[in-house]
Amino acid sequence: MDEIAQYWLVLKRRWMPAALVFALTTAVATVWTFKQQEIFQAKGQVILKKTNKTSALLSSATNAASGGAIGELEGLTGSTPVNTQAEILKSLTTIKGALVELRDGKYANRPERKRLDKFINKNESFVQQLKVSSIKNTDLLEVTFQDPSRELARDVVEKIMEIYIRDDRTNQRREAEAARKFVAQELPKIETEVKQAENDLRLFKEQYNVVDLPTESVKAVETITSLNKEITSASAQLAAETSRLEGLKNLFGGRDAQATIQSGLVSESPGLQKSLKELQEVEAKIATERTRFSDNDPSILNLKEKRQALVEILQKRFKQSLIGEQQFQGKLVELQPSGIQGNLIADYAKSEAQRTSLQKQIAALVYVVDAYKQRMNALPKLEQQQNALGRKLETTRTNYKTLLSKLQEIEIAENQTLGNSRILTHAELPQEALSPKKGQNIAIGGFLGLFLGAATAFLLDGADKRIKTSEEAKNLLPGYPILGQIPVFEKSRQLPKLSKGAARAPGQLVLTGMTTGIEGESFRMLQTNLQFLNADDSLKVVVVSSSQSGEGKSTVAANLALAVAELGKRVLLVDADMRKPAQHLIWRQGNYEGLSNVLSGQCDRKTATTEIQPNLFLVTAGVVPPNPVVLLDSVQMSTSIAQWSQEYDLVIIDAPPLTVAADAAILGTQAGGLVFVLRPGVADKESVEYAQEILNQSKLKVLGMVLNGVDLDKQNRYNHYYYSSQTTRGSEEGNIGSKLLTGTTTNRTRS
Repeated sequence: MDEIAQYWLVLKRRWMPAALVFALTTAVATVWTFKQQEIFQAKGQVILKKTNKTSALLSSATNAASGGAIGELEGLTGSTPVNTQAEILKSLTTIKGALVELRDGKYANRPERKRLDKFINKNESFVQQLKVSSIKNTDLLEVTFQDPSRELARDVVEKIMEIYIRDDRTNQRREAEAARKFVAQELPKIETEVKQAENDLRLFKEQYNVVDLPTESVKAVETITSLNKEITSASAQLAAETSRLEGLKNLFGGRDAQATIQSGLVSESPGLQKSLKELQEVEAKIATERTRFSDNDPSILNLKEKRQALVEILQKRFKQSLIGEQQFQGKLVELQPSGIQGNLIADYAKSEAQRTSLQKQIAALVYVVDAYKQRMNALPKLEQQQNALGRKLETTRTNYKTLLSKLQEIEIAENQTLGNSRILTHAELPQEALSPKKGQNIAIGGFLGLFLGAATAFLLDGADKRIKTSEEAKNLLPGYPILGQIPVFEKSRQLPKLSKGAARAPGQLVLTGMTTGIEGESFRMLQTNLQFLNADDSLKVVVVSSSQSGEGKSTVAANLALAVAELGKRVLLVDADMRKPAQHLIWRQGNYEGLSNVLSGQCDRKTATTEIQPNLFLVTAGVVPPNPVVLLDSVQMSTSIAQWSQEYDLVIIDAPPLTVAADAAILGTQAGGLVFVLRPGVADKESVEYAQEILNQSKLKVLGMVLNGVDLDKQNRYNHYYYSSQTTRGSEEGNIGSKLLTGTTTNRTRS
């Protein structure tokens, strides 16, 4: 809060330049605003649909025909499709088309035609005034245009949206036409593919004897199971017949069945029996002749030839028998054609035939089982091929049906005028100007003026090296106690106007008699604080000075003297500022004889002393000497101060400022202490610091600091209210002090 209060004090101190800057800035903003050309903005909205009917039909048709889609508008649901449409809407083609139509149409003979020509020739300037933006999370495009003509702004927005919609519909019709031609071209191809797929499936079924593969697979499993059972049964029968045949074989001496059967057949055939006997006779002759002759003997050779001929005859007759193609064994046994032997031969032959039949049956069954297994192994692949052919046929049929139905729908859509967009909100004639926003601009100018005014105040205050507040004075001189804070005098307390040509006093009197109020009380507080410092009555001489002129030290000295005199003490006020004396002006006294005259020996102290009020005596500065320092630093001055301190309860010396001359420092060495007067807003930091340095070097006793001209309203509003309420009661008491102003209360009269 303290910082805010400090800022407020700065603004109060610099209110005039701050107000000037504020007024100037606001005026400039106001003038600039009213000189600006009015700009109107019209806007409209276009809604985008994800896909239209034509695009959907075209997408499904082209997908069915070729596996790809042309003319799709599904991209509107992608990442930035709306932005793409926005760019199309504000493309040069759309813009120029709209501007040309407006120029050659409605605005052909109107002043706006020139601006339209400029827009057409310089598209950049137009694009800056035209904005197309997408509304977040929607499929809406907002078109805005700014122009000094409200009617042109509306017509431009409306015409651009109209051309965009028109072009969109034209493009859709073109896409529908292209789709129709494409589908018409694709239909014969798809029909050919359907026929080819049907033919492929038919050839496949014919080649592999396919009717119903799943049913065939089930039947094959059942057949294989049945055949395996038959094979098992036949194998058992074969084993039985084989055992029986082995028993019969043993009965015939272990001969095989073929030889036994041949022997039986020979016994039953007379021709074969005869030939066999002849053969046996030849065999016997050969055996006999071999006992006599060698194998190369002609008789043996002839017998071998005869034997060979008989064998060939037997072989020929075997082929003509029921044996078929069996070869003649050459070793046959004569058997009886009837009886047990014949029956055994018959059983033997029947068993052999049965065994052979079973073997062939088993082989045939195994062959059939293998065939079925091969078929079953081939069934999955055949089924896969059949399914592939079936899917291909179904796909081509579906595509064909789809294209056939979509062709009719596309032909209908081709004649429609629907597009992917439509106007949602038409542009209306703008009623209020977009810019300049007069109220807003003036308000901004006002805020800017406030800011610049405050900145100016703070800059000026920062550049001002003067001490502005009591707090600054306290911080600058922390070692000096505050003896009192003298407020700014009200105008009603100031001295009355002087007659023409009269000199005006730089100060004023406040304590006129029993005057009350915050001003009088502040000097009484100063007197009280000095009294506390002088508890032992050792303080007899007080020098009042400041860092520079204009801080009110003479006024403080005069009113302090009045405050002490009110207590009944004898007070002597000495004006030792012989460079710029002021006490004679404050008290309306003559300045013919004073301190300079006393120190130079021109008059004595009593002659220079005037009683201006009971208990209050004044010694003016007297005639201004050429070198006041010499007089003030003289024995006469020391003697005078010593005598005055004995005659009076308190001697108050009004000394020159410390930074102007060495007078105050010289007087301070002869006094009991020095009261340092500082006026915020007048004293600057450099002067105060220099004055402090002088006091420190001179080792003068500084009693304290009096802050003069303080705005107590900012420090203690309650005290101000309390004391100001007493001014009416003290007005009559102040009449006594008015006599001082007229000079009627004096000890003696000077010419």
